[in-house]
Amino acid sequence: MNAPAFLTAEEMRELTGRALHKRQCEWLQAEGWKFTTNAAGRPIVSRAHMEAMLGGARLDTSEARTHRPNFDAIR
Repeated sequence: MNAPAFLTAEEMRELTGRALHKRQCEWLQAEGWKFTTNAAGRPIVSRAHMEAMLGGARLDTSEARTHRPNFDAIR
């Protein structure tokens, strides 16, 4: 069974440490997360974004090549 595309309400409570939707949105915004809200005001976060924010995503090889240390700066 595949995981849902978006975090569940329980996962949002666990992630943010907040039960109220307004407080969850405040936490997400303060931490720099991308999200939208549904008609009920519940924040919606994609599972892919959560994995990227928590270090589970792999860098694209072209992106990895552009983020190398500048060894010339320490000479």
